[in-house]
Amino acid sequence: MKTILEIQKIDRQIRTLEREVDKCPASMDFRNYKKLLQEGRARFEQLEAQANDVLVQYNAELAKYNKYKGTSEIVRKRNTDNIDLENIENLITDANSLVGELSEENRKIDDLVRKSEEIVRKSSELSNKLTEAKKRSTLIKAKIEQKKQEVAPKIAELEKQIKKLEQSIVDKDKYEKYKQMKANGIFPVYVPLEDRFCGGCKVELPLNFIEKLKASKMLTCEHCGRIIMYN
Repeated sequence: MKTILEIQKIDRQIRTLEREVDKCPASMDFRNYKKLLQEGRARFEQLEAQANDVLVQYNAELAKYNKYKGTSEIVRKRNTDNIDLENIENLITDANSLVGELSEENRKIDDLVRKSEEIVRKSSELSNKLTEAKKRSTLIKAKIEQKKQEVAPKIAELEKQIKKLEQSIVDKDKYEKYKQMKANGIFPVYVPLEDRFCGGCKVELPLNFIEKLKASKMLTCEHCGRIIMYN
């Protein structure tokens, strides 16, 4: 068991070095770049949906406009010499109604055109922003790789130490369990009892659990899945 705990100690050192890469400014910049790409992709999809919606509305309004325009041409070409004075008021009403409808449809079309122009403007700005971010990503990746190369020899040396220690492990099953738990994201695997708290998740443990732990020396934490060691 002592050897496995020594290996866990070395694994901690490896993780510390790996976090140096994850927390370096270049890695943070790259995460921001990936976030920008995701947001940009979602924004482009929104703009595309808006553009399609505007196009549908534009075609519908244009059809109405052409319909009213055609009707107005018929009214304009009527032979007013044959119109009775009694019907002249109806003709004027129809003409005014058509003018109003044409004006309204024309206003709606102009509004849709402005929306289209706004969508094009936003799409262009987003495209330029993503293009600039992509240019920077090459430099960012190079800096991350440089940081990885800095810590790689240290990690390699620590991994050699682990390989050497593995040769002296007696309880192979327990070590396999350790590696499996570590691979599943449970790390550190073995933690101490800190007063009445789990040394991993820091959750206060019930008294009956602590009594069982004192008797068995090792118990799995019900909250985080780590193995708590007594003494």
